[in-house]
Amino acid sequence: MQIFSVTPELIKSKILSNYFGYLKLFTPHQCNFLSDLYRRYNCLDRANLVLFFAKKTHQAIMRKKEYDLNYNLSFETFWDNQNEVDVDSSTIIDVAKTTSLPKETTRRKIAELIKEKIFFKVKKNIIWKPNDEYKKSYNEIVNREIRELAKLTKYVVDKIGFDISTDEIDREYKKRFSFYWFHYLNLQLKWMKLWKVQMQDLEIIMIYMQIASYLSSRVEEVVSHEEVFSKPDIINRPMEKNLNVSLSATSLSEITNIPRATCIRKLNLMASRKIVTQDENSKRYFINPYSLSKKLVSKELVEKLQGLYSEFYFIVIKALSSRNNS
Repeated sequence: MQIFSVTPELIKSKILSNYFGYLKLFTPHQCNFLSDLYRRYNCLDRANLVLFFAKKTHQAIMRKKEYDLNYNLSFETFWDNQNEVDVDSSTIIDVAKTTSLPKETTRRKIAELIKEKIFFKVKKNIIWKPNDEYKKSYNEIVNREIRELAKLTKYVVDKIGFDISTDEIDREYKKRFSFYWFHYLNLQLKWMKLWKVQMQDLEIIMIYMQIASYLSSRVEEVVSHEEVFSKPDIINRPMEKNLNVSLSATSLSEITNIPRATCIRKLNLMASRKIVTQDENSKRYFINPYSLSKKLVSKELVEKLQGLYSEFYFIVIKALSSRNNS
């Protein structure tokens, strides 16, 4: 396929027609992304604020390229670049609107992050400026995230007939890190905002994604997005084959780092809303087919979420293609 004929809509259609195949890579990647955030900040709302200011940092770094075409945007030089740039100030209203957090919650959690020296306040401007220990752990985590994202991107580019290896994608992400990570964090902020509006609780989404990841890893057949929503009982098929697709509160707590008592409380809330069901005998939780409805995890919502990722893949594919042709 000629790359200039690729559109975000085409990418989205390829993802949705190979939905469960895509989920086998997407759900572990997204689960790891969310779990890493929770582990570092003990709260996904706080993590959301860090993503907001990290995105603005990458945006400021990219502006350096406007004045110096040879400016190095790489992963290797990121922290040096961060020390050089001036990040535009943001109001509490701007941050709250982007993250879908109430203004007072935004103000309180920013104060917590300042107290923990993740954020600093210079005059009236909030700056994300972590210490050396934080930078080291950040580098390790993001290095792994880049690799997982490269594998996910490879799955998508294969579906549109673009011949490039996972290693090449990985190297490109690191070479122009701030360019790609600005767009990636922008995607994640929008992704979490959609879920935040829908569920009001990002930790619930993280738990749901973990169970969905476990389920998708056990579905061997090719299942499209259309089939999932026209025949929601399809998610019960692994159980009909005596395959375990449920997780205990203890397992979910260990995977996500959410305290077990909090996990149980959120799982009970999810069960009351028919997002998950608890097995009476094993006390483990599995996805309730009822959740695939307009009120919970609707077909339209999933299409919007995958549309966000498709826009990101489109940006990546255009950049990769221009590199290959230059």
